[in-house]
Amino acid sequence: MPLVNDPGTLRLIFVGICAGLLSGLLGVGGGVVIVPMLVLWFGWNQKTGQATSLAAVFFIAIYGATIFAIEGKVDPLQALLIGLPAMLGVLLGTRLAAKLHSDTLGLMFAGLQVTIAILMFIR
Repeated sequence: MPLVNDPGTLRLIFVGICAGLLSGLLGVGGGVVIVPMLVLWFGWNQKTGQATSLAAVFFIAIYGATIFAIEGKVDPLQALLIGLPAMLGVLLGTRLAAKLHSDTLGLMFAGLQVTIAILMFIR
């Protein structure tokens, strides 16, 4: 199993475990955990980190939502009212991201994270 012994592979597995744990525990994982780890720890550019995170979140979200649905914690109508418009939002966001420089996206991402942290602290 040479792939599993590769330090990069082991670090990616660690990123996945962290993202899954925080996703299940706090409802966060992709943007909050995966993107910064890929950009800071692996040296990936912001766009590649974001794209990889979105692909990974597919699996995290399906599994987490299924478990919470089994427990009766998911309101399907509200999930649709958020999820369907989010599909339009992600279409617009990916097109805009394609036009922006990776460093600009990184600054926007950091600004969003700091703003959210401040708002949550104040609340």
